Formats: sequence, structure tokens, C-alpha cells
Amino acid sequence: MKEIRTRRIFASIASLVFTLACSTIVAPVTRELRSPTGSLLYASDQSGNFEIFQLKFSDGIPVRLTNNTSEDFPYLLLPNGQIFFLSDETGKYQIYMMNLDGTNQIKWSTNDDNDYGSPSLSPDGKKLIYAVQTDEKNSNLFMSNLDGSEEKQLTFVWGMDWDPSWSSDGQKIVYASNSDSDWDVYILTVADLSIEKITSNSNYDGHPRWSPNGDKILFDSDRDGDWDIYVMGLDGKNVRPVTENGTQEWLPNWSPDGKWIVYASQRDGDDEIYIVQEDGTNQTKLTNNNGQDRYPIWVP
Repeated sequence: MKEIRTRRIFASIASLVFTLACSTIVAPVTRELRSPTGSLLYASDQSGNFEIFQLKFSDGIPVRLTNNTSEDFPYLLLPNGQIFFLSDETGKYQIYMMNLDGTNQIKWSTNDDNDYGSPSLSPDGKKLIYAVQTDEKNSNLFMSNLDGSEEKQLTFVWGMDWDPSWSSDGQKIVYASNSDSDWDVYILTVADLSIEKITSNSNYDGHPRWSPNGDKILFDSDRDGDWDIYVMGLDGKNVRPVTENGTQEWLPNWSPDGKWIVYASQRDGDDEIYIVQEDGTNQTKLTNNNGQDRYPIWVP
């Protein structure tokens, strides 16, 4: 039954794509509309604990990539096809690597005393930035070569620095921090480690993601009473909601071309994976099960 429901979901995507294509015949449009391509990686606890799944747009059938007793969450895909993901197999969250088919799982991080989080790859594919959490209330951002060498601490705060994302030119990093009492979004310049706070309110602003073309930042926030997805300018201005559905919608990520956004939504009672175009149109549900589906990332 789940496979039938999944195929129906992707039949709706095919219908959506056909409608968009036909609309260009009826009347001209001012922007290019592209159908979603590639695949999604996400974590789901439908089997009892969070495991990593891949869902290809070509067939719409979820494929399970990890199968163990630990909690596994995908974060990024390397150019060589390997996945960086988090797992608490050792009792602490550590960074692991594996092939895109789930084989050859190896631990990347080496300090078993700390928790690691939210790895992000530089645009040139040579550097990795990630959070290192030393206790329940403190974490800072670190950068290293892709093999873990030449590790360098980038932030030095009392609080939690989390969820870094590189700018498209590799010069800056956007991230979330509660070092100033509540969660806001900050930008760090790699060259001199200067920091600029770009959101400031008493609500949560987090999980920022720099757009592929470098002109805006995606994030989630409860600033309007419930959790929604937003985009804003690089200075924190011109904030615009992408979703407004009166429920929790969070953990957004861009498609590689910047035309679509993938995120988790609780509008049906539990977290399922949705996509939406950057302007907020064509919201489409992609998963449908009794578990929690979270931390989606879009891969080519």
C-alpha cells in the first residue's frame, strides 16, 4: 500500500510538471519553471529509529540506505558521490561517510568525547565546516580539510553555534546561534573571522541555508506564532514567508538550481517531506508513512 501511495504522489508531480509546461503555451510567463530533478536524502524513524532513505524523482520509491540501531541523519553529498551523515553509534553524535548506496560506512570524526553536528562543504569541495559540542550548552564552529587535517576553530562563544552553510563564493558562512540569549542568524567572514548578526528578535530563527546563486538566505522561524519557512536578503532584510500553513514546517534546504525548497511539515499530523517552489507555489507532499521524516537534503 505504501508503494501505491508513493506512486500516486509522484503521479501528482508529473501532473504538476505537465500543467506548468502547458501554461507556457497558453500564456507567456516571466520566469522559467523547472520540474524537480535528482533525488532526496532524508531521515525517517518509520522502522523504530532514524535511518537514512533516498527518494529519486524518477520513480518515487524510497530506498533505505542505513540499517542499524543508531540514529542516522544525512547532511551533504560530496562530488565523488559519498554522503556525510551524523550517527550516534558511539553514544555521541559523530560524522560518518558512506557511499550513496549505503555501503562502506566509516567514521570521519576522531574525537569521541564530543558531539559533532551539521557538516557543510565549501563550494570548491576542499573544506568542511561543522559544529563541535563540548557539553549540553556549548558548541562552536570548526573548519578542516576534507580529510580532517588542519582543523581550525572559527567561533569562540558561550552558547550554541550550529547549522553552518557556505556562501556560493566560499568567503562567508551563515549559521544559527543562541549566544545572545535566543536563536538568531549570523554571518561569519572566513578571512578575518568577523561576525555580523542579521536577525534579532525574541523568537527562534535557525537552520539557515545560503542560496545556490548567493543572493538570499533560507531559514525556519516561529516568529509568526507557528513554524514556517522564510527567505531573506543577505542583510537580514526583506524577509518573506515561503510557507504559511498554521503548522510546523522546518528544516529547509535548497534544490541545486535554487528553484525548489525541500522541507519537513507536520500539516498531516507527523513530519513528512514536502517540496515547494521558491516563491511559495506548488507545495507537494512526497512521503506518506506513520513515522517522522526529517532532515531532507537535495542531491543531483
